[in-house]
Amino acid sequence: MSQPVLAILLTLAAGALYTLGYALAKVLSATLDPVQITFLRSVLVLAAAALWLPRAADPAGAVRRLIVPARARDQRLAGVALIVSTTIAVLGYALVPVTEASALGFTAPIILVALGAVVLREKVSSRRWVAVVLGFGGMLLVVRPDGELFTWTAAVPVLAALIYALYQVLTRRIRDVASEWDATLQGALVGVTMLGPAMPFLWRAPDLAALALVALYTAVQTAALLCLAGAVRRAEVSGLAPWHYSRIVFALGLDALLFARFPDAWALAGCALIAAAGLVLAWPKGKRPGE
Repeated sequence: MSQPVLAILLTLAAGALYTLGYALAKVLSATLDPVQITFLRSVLVLAAAALWLPRAADPAGAVRRLIVPARARDQRLAGVALIVSTTIAVLGYALVPVTEASALGFTAPIILVALGAVVLREKVSSRRWVAVVLGFGGMLLVVRPDGELFTWTAAVPVLAALIYALYQVLTRRIRDVASEWDATLQGALVGVTMLGPAMPFLWRAPDLAALALVALYTAVQTAALLCLAGAVRRAEVSGLAPWHYSRIVFALGLDALLFARFPDAWALAGCALIAAAGLVLAWPKGKRPGE
């Protein structure tokens, strides 16, 4: 399997897992503060790492990479972007239905293409721009802004998407010195350090059911993060951007399954347009549909 194909598959997996994770976070937000949810996730990731590190081939080296990472400023800045975007996204999914929150989050691929061109100096082809615009048009069909959704709450998923796009760019910039696991553990360490001081003021005692849900959310989100980090290490972020639109399909399904919200014909048409965006990007170079 080629690296670009593997990157696309990892991006699709990350989309499915992230959507499931944030749907679980929406359920959790009924009893726990979004900051506490992100803090608990960070604690659980570090606890799992503490159990795994003694069994690593080079435990001392693994600890050293965590405490004194290569290009420490860049890695920790990526960790900050991850924690901030995750916390804001959890808040966004608490305030906005899953499908609409996911759709508003699809400003991220537009931002990714722009950041990939400006920050990473990636060459963005016209076909990538067409795919992104098609996907964005599909998102508009799904959401159909009529004034009701676009309150201040709609800005929360958009802000999360902006910071999440920055995180992906930063992750790609450090791909030569940080593996997927390095990025994940660094984010968890930053999360505990950043959010820990707020816990005395925001802490709500979780029951066993909430703790179990936090553990499931952590596992799902960590798997999504590893898939994403693996994807951006293997392909340009602007090339992967349109594939993030697949999350709308997962969001529609989870809305129906978990919250009894079913897509209408407009939403299905939007999903079809999003799929078309992926096909435009995947079509072999030098060929046009119909050839």
